[in-house]
Amino acid sequence: MKKKMILCLCTVVVATSLFSGCGKKEEVANNEVKKPEVTEQKEEVKDIDYVLYFRHKEMPFLFDEAYTVKENDPRLKGKSIEEFIIQELINVKPFAEYLNPMPEGAKLLSIEKENRVVKVNLSKEFQAGLKGTKEDTTLTLAAVVNAITILPENDKVIILIEGKPVSNINKVDTSKAFEYFDGLYADK
Repeated sequence: MKKKMILCLCTVVVATSLFSGCGKKEEVANNEVKKPEVTEQKEEVKDIDYVLYFRHKEMPFLFDEAYTVKENDPRLKGKSIEEFIIQELINVKPFAEYLNPMPEGAKLLSIEKENRVVKVNLSKEFQAGLKGTKEDTTLTLAAVVNAITILPENDKVIILIEGKPVSNINKVDTSKAFEYFDGLYADK
């Protein structure tokens, strides 16, 4: 009988050890599952807001159209925001009653920025294409200047043709730096 009791006790001890061991393994397994997950933090891509200016096809006014581009947009690669904006202004398609103010064939040659003054160097086709009235030329110049000076980091724009300053374009004095043009918008 003593043998039976010892055998029973051994069985109980072994069974208890097994059950308590299993419980600990489950607890360890649960702890491993409950470890905090490491999540990748994605850098937020910023939006860059800009404005292009259009001419109305029948009225002597500018109309603004707001746009947004992501800072990682491939069109911005290797360009300043000012270069991007002028290139967009040159390439923008007319829509509804709004016309692209840039003369056909005009090209952006370069942009330089010193402090808060931006020098926009345009091709000779820009100047040659401004054949309308003095008012037409003013609206075209204003479209370029306002697109650049609407940006908070820019105050003035100097227009260059083929890298050289020009004293006037179609009877508009271009010998000095331009600031944002007011008063060229239709009342809304």
